[in-house]
Amino acid sequence: MTFSYKVRKFTKFMQGVFAICRWKTLKEAATFIYLCATVFLFVVGLFLFSFLSFIMGYESFVPIHKMPRDQGLVLLTISLGMLLIDFLMGTFFVWLYDRMIMAPTENIIKEISEKTEKAAAAFPAEMRQLVEENPFIKVSTTGTWVDSIDKYITIAGNEKYYDETTGCFNRKYFQQVLSQMLKTEMLCDMNNAGTMKTYGSSEYAIFMIDIDHFKRINDEFGHQYGDVILALVGKTLRKIVANKGVVVRNGGEEFLLVVCLNYPESMESYAENVRAVFEKNVRITGQGAGKNRPVTCSIGYTPFPLLRNNPTGISVSDHVKIADQAMYLSKTCGRNTWRGIEAVRPPYSEDELQKMVESILYGEEERYIRILCP
Repeated sequence: MTFSYKVRKFTKFMQGVFAICRWKTLKEAATFIYLCATVFLFVVGLFLFSFLSFIMGYESFVPIHKMPRDQGLVLLTISLGMLLIDFLMGTFFVWLYDRMIMAPTENIIKEISEKTEKAAAAFPAEMRQLVEENPFIKVSTTGTWVDSIDKYITIAGNEKYYDETTGCFNRKYFQQVLSQMLKTEMLCDMNNAGTMKTYGSSEYAIFMIDIDHFKRINDEFGHQYGDVILALVGKTLRKIVANKGVVVRNGGEEFLLVVCLNYPESMESYAENVRAVFEKNVRITGQGAGKNRPVTCSIGYTPFPLLRNNPTGISVSDHVKIADQAMYLSKTCGRNTWRGIEAVRPPYSEDELQKMVESILYGEEERYIRILCP
C-alpha cells in the first residue's frame, strides 16, 4: 500500500467525517463527535487554566519546564480531567447517536432498499433506467441514507404517475411533475439567451405523437387488440427515447415526448428517426384480412423554449399546444410524417404572441416561426 494511496484513503475518510449528518458509518460519526468534544474541552480547559493561573498569581502562557510546581500540577490535573471528560462525553454522544439515529436509520435504509426493489420491479426496464440517467430526474448517488430515501421516493412515488396499458408515465405526471422541471429548465435557459450553441450543449424539445387511424384499428379488431397496440407503441417509444427524456401517454392514442438532445443532433433527424422506427416496429400481426401491416404515426414538435430570447414568454402548456398543432398539420398532410417549428423572430407584442400560440399558420404567415417538414 503506497503512501499516496493512504493519503487518498485518509482524505476520503475525513471528507466523510465532515459530511455532517450525512455519515455513512458510525466510525465517521464517532470521529466527528470526538473531534468536536476535544476542541470544545481544549478551549474550556485553556480558559480554566488561565483563570486559575491568574488567581494563583502566575503567568498563563509560559514554557512547561519554567512553570512553578503548583501551576504544573494544575495543568496536569486539568489535562487529565479534560481527557477523561472528553472520553466519557464523546462515548455518551456516540452511544446516543447510534441508539437514536444510526441504528434506526440503518433499519430504515434496509427496509427502503427492499421496497425500492419491489417498486422498481413494477416498472419496465426502460423506465427504471430513468431514475439515475434521465436529464429531468435529479437523484444524488453519493450513497448516504438521505439519497436512499430520495431514490425510493423517486421510484415509488412515480407509481401514481404510471400508465399500466402503455408502461409510460401518465398525463398527471406531466402536469404535476414534469411541467415544474421544464419551468426550471426554462429559467436556467435565460442565462444562455443569445449565446451560440456549442458542441454537446443541451437542447430540449417537446414531441407530440398520434397513432394514425387508431379508431379504425379498434373498430376492426376490438379495443382489447387496441390495448396491445398501445402497449407496443409505449415500449417502442421508451426504447427510442431511452435516457434522453420522458415518454408520457397524453391520452387516448396520443403520446408526448420530452427529450434532451445534444447539439449538433437535430430535432428534424430525431423526428424522422422516431417516425421510421415507429413504422418498422409497430405492426398489426397475425393471420387474416387487414393483418400483418405496419402502424404509422403523425408527429409534431417544438423546441423548448421556442423563443430563446424570451424563454418565459410562452408557457409549458402553450409549447404543448404548439406541438399539438404541428402534429395535426402532419395528419392533414397525409399522415406518417412530421412537422416541426423553428423560431424566426419574436412577435412584437403580447397579442401577436398569443395569436402565434393559437395558430402556427398565423405565426408562419407573419414570419414569427417557420414550419419544417421532411
